[in-house]
Amino acid sequence: MKSSILLSVTAVLLISGCSMAPKLEVKQPAMPMALSDVNATSPVNLKWWEQFHDENLNTLITEALAKNDDLKLALSNVMLARATLGLSTAERYPTIDGSASAYRQKTSGETLSPFSGVTYNSFDLSLGAAYEFDFWGKYSNMEASARAEMFASEADMETVRISLISSVAELYFTLITFERQIEVTSETLQAYKESYEYRLRQYAHGVIDTLVLEQAHALYANAKLRLAEQKESSMLTKSALTVLVGRSPEAIFTEKVDTAPALAMPLSIPAELTSNLLEQRPDIRAAEERLRAANATIGVAKAAYFPSISLTGTAGFSSTDLGSLLKSSAGMWGFGPSLYVPIFDFGRIKSSVAIAEAKKDTAVVTYAMTVKNAFKEVYDALTKIESTHEKLLAQNEETEALEKVLLHSQQRFDSGYGTYLDVISSKRALLTSRTNFIALNDALLINQITLYKALGGGWKPQEK
Repeated sequence: MKSSILLSVTAVLLISGCSMAPKLEVKQPAMPMALSDVNATSPVNLKWWEQFHDENLNTLITEALAKNDDLKLALSNVMLARATLGLSTAERYPTIDGSASAYRQKTSGETLSPFSGVTYNSFDLSLGAAYEFDFWGKYSNMEASARAEMFASEADMETVRISLISSVAELYFTLITFERQIEVTSETLQAYKESYEYRLRQYAHGVIDTLVLEQAHALYANAKLRLAEQKESSMLTKSALTVLVGRSPEAIFTEKVDTAPALAMPLSIPAELTSNLLEQRPDIRAAEERLRAANATIGVAKAAYFPSISLTGTAGFSSTDLGSLLKSSAGMWGFGPSLYVPIFDFGRIKSSVAIAEAKKDTAVVTYAMTVKNAFKEVYDALTKIESTHEKLLAQNEETEALEKVLLHSQQRFDSGYGTYLDVISSKRALLTSRTNFIALNDALLINQITLYKALGGGWKPQEK
C-alpha cells in the first residue's frame, strides 16, 4: 500500500512542470556582415580608456565607478532582482513549518455542554507541510521570468557603467579643450589689448582717426567676450564632471579637477568590427532577457486556466497535560489533497493572458528597436570619426593660410596700402580657426569614445 502511494506521488511529480509558455522565436532584422573596412590594430578591451595613457582620467573613472549615484542605484536594482528570483525559486518547493502552543481555559458553567465550568490546559506541538504541484509550469515560468529579469538588471547596470565611463571621459576631454581654448584666447586678448593701447596713443597724436581706434577697441572687446564665454563653459563642465564622479556638493565649490596639459592622442579603431560584436552590448542583452521574461509570463497567465492540486499534511502531539505531550498516545496527524478549479471568472484569466501577450509584443518591438539603434550608433560614430579626420586636415590647412593672411594684412596696413579693417577681420578669422582646430581634436576623441560605447564598451557578459 505504501509502495503504491509512493509510486503515485513520484509519477505526479514527474509529470509536473508542463510549460504553457509559447516557444520563443525572435526574427532578427537584416544586418551587415561587417561594420567597417578600416585598417585597425587593437581589439575592444575591458579598460579601453587606459589606452589614452592619462593617469588623471584613470583616477576620475575609478572614482566614478566607486561613488556614482546612478551606478549605486543600478546595483540596488540588481540586488532586488536577485532577491525576487530567490523568492520565485522558493515558490517551487514545499513549505514546512512548525508550531507550538500552550493554552489554559475555563469554560462557562451556564451552558448545556457536559464540560461546562471546567478549567483545563491544552498543549500542542506540530509540524505542517504544504505543496502545490506545478502541473502547468506556473511556478517554473515565474522562476524563468524572474531569472531573465535578473539578467536584464545586470545588463542594465553594465549599460550604466559603460555610459558613466564614456561620460566621464567626454567631460574630461571637453574640460581640457576649454582650458586650451582659454589659453589661446588669453594670448590673443593680450595682443589685442596691446594693439588697442597702441592705437590709443596714435589717436592721441592724430596719426589715426576714430574709425581705426574703435575697430581696435571692438576687436579687444570681442576677445574679452570670447574669454568670458569659454571660462563659463569650463566651470560648468568642471561642475558636471565633479557630480558625475560622485563628489559632494561642497567639492563643486572647493575642489579642482586635475587635467593633463594637452589632449590625448586618438586611439586605433578596434579590429574585426563584425555584426557579432554587437551581440555583447548590454542594452541588447537586456532587451533580449526582458523578451524572455515576457514570454515566460504568458505561461504563468495561461496556467490559471487549469486546475491546481495541492497536498497538505500535519503531524504532531496534543495533550491537556504537558508531561504527556510527547507520549505516543498524544500523537496526531492529518494528510489530504485539495483541488482548485476555475469555473466562472468573467474573463479575468483571458484578460490576464491578453495583457501578457501584449507585453511580449511590446518586448519584441523593443528588442528590434534596440538592435537597430545599436547599429545606427556604430555607423554614426564611424562616419563622424572619418569626417572629423577630414575636417581636421582642412582646419589645419585653413589655420596656416589665415596666419599668412594676417601677416600680409598687417604688412599692407603698416605700409599704408591696406585698411585696419582687413587686419581686424584677419585676426578674428585666425582666432576662430585656432579654437575650431582645438574643438575638432576634442570631437575626434569624443567620437572614438562614442564608438567604444556603441561597441559595448568591452563588456563581457557572464555565462548563464
